Amino acid sequence: MKRDGRSLEHKTLAELRRMAIQRVVEDGAKPSDIASEYGFCRNYLYPWLKKFRDGGWKALAERIAEGPPAKLTEKQRRQVKRWILGKDPRQYGFDFGLWSRRIVQSLIQERMGVALGLTAVGRLLASLDITPQKPLRRAYERDPKAVKLWLEQTYPRLKRRARRLGAKIFLLGQQNLWVNSSGSGSLPNV
Repeated sequence: MKRDGRSLEHKTLAELRRMAIQRVVEDGAKPSDIASEYGFCRNYLYPWLKKFRDGGWKALAERIAEGPPAKLTEKQRRQVKRWILGKDPRQYGFDFGLWSRRIVQSLIQERMGVALGLTAVGRLLASLDITPQKPLRRAYERDPKAVKLWLEQTYPRLKRRARRLGAKIFLLGQQNLWVNSSGSGSLPNV
């Protein structure tokens, strides 16, 4: 049965590689015999043997790929974080008030001259501990004392006035809109 090295852990694969090369180099075994004994294709052994001959046992050590070099320096990464935290994209000339990967991508391109893909921007934000947030149902600026005062004093006064005028009160976000019962026009907010 042939083994697929991708299904093995790195340490296991490194040990198999070391044992196979040791058998070929020190014991004089044929690569084809070792391949069938260990259950992998003999074509794997030849690059391993070349690495061993060129650099010894250290050349065979398992290394996890590092990937391409980072496009942003640590200083630039901190700058991106400062741009985002506590700020609004509209402060930088964008039309939309919520941060998105595309907005961050555009900002980095404009301000730093570095082109990053959306996936790279997502990884950057995640590495900066800036992750998508679910908005709170209640604003963090909410003042409990002001809410209590409004509910106990202002709203009852508005309710009495609406009843007296035969109007209905509609609350839309942070605006109070008064519409009279006949539906013709609106009264100013009190």
